[in-house]
Amino acid sequence: MRHQTTLRFIDAIARAGSIRRAAEKMAITPSALNRRLLAVEEEFEAPLFERLATGVRLSAAGELFLAHARRQMADMERVRSQIEDMKGARRGHVAFGFDDGLQMEGFSEAVSLYRNRHPDVTFAVERMERNSVQQQLADYRIDLAGVVQPEALSNISTLAVAPLSVFAVMASAHPLAGLRIVTFNDLLPYPLVLPPTGSLRNTLDIAARRQDFDLRPVLECELPLADHTLLHSDAIAFSANIATRSAAAPSGLVAISLDPRDLKPPHLHLIQLRGRALSVAAGRFADMLVQQFARYSGEV
Repeated sequence: MRHQTTLRFIDAIARAGSIRRAAEKMAITPSALNRRLLAVEEEFEAPLFERLATGVRLSAAGELFLAHARRQMADMERVRSQIEDMKGARRGHVAFGFDDGLQMEGFSEAVSLYRNRHPDVTFAVERMERNSVQQQLADYRIDLAGVVQPEALSNISTLAVAPLSVFAVMASAHPLAGLRIVTFNDLLPYPLVLPPTGSLRNTLDIAARRQDFDLRPVLECELPLADHTLLHSDAIAFSANIATRSAAAPSGLVAISLDPRDLKPPHLHLIQLRGRALSVAAGRFADMLVQQFARYSGEV
């Protein structure tokens, strides 16, 4: 559909911030892409982008047009998914975002399980800052998101809630490695590795302040980047997951639950934009996650 193609082109320009870079991504010449853009701007008698020396930036008119374009593309994807579903093809695309700082093996398993059932469905999964999730949903860039304590976010609907388990991660030879649970008192003698930002960091900081502990990290980074440090020192890092009650850790490391008396487990919410009709693929994936969340919560 030519109209939909034009919408995708303009969306690509907005995402790339450059006509040239968007043209490379969309496999079209920059001059042809620019002609498409100029034709739309002529039709609306308003520039959709401000031309800058370093690229382009959405104008006020462009922001309005792009919001409309993304709704149109999402609606078309939903209709296409429904038609394919009627034909038995089970095709579609699901865009999912989750809170940075979390280790989401549970979602990885869910994606794998869903694709085993429906191999023609594609996925885009992205870690993102909690504060950007609402805008990503509103812009139709993602269909669903997993967010810790999203009460402050507006215009979203919560589909399911599950408690998170928070773990201390350390080398298997660490002096604490044989414990069933660990407390903040256990951790204090050892160097700590904390995520630089995100919900897990906030949860740890709040819990520590309640007990007048000062969690001073020797290293701030995401957990996968700390594996070498953990394997070759007595440092301790942290992870949060809904996948299992006993988290899986990389080879040579162990994950031990933090004492819930020290840190009350936060809750993860599965959310979507309020009032949005999801595609068949995204809707069915959401239904599967709702069932999984219920199992994690002990409801089924």
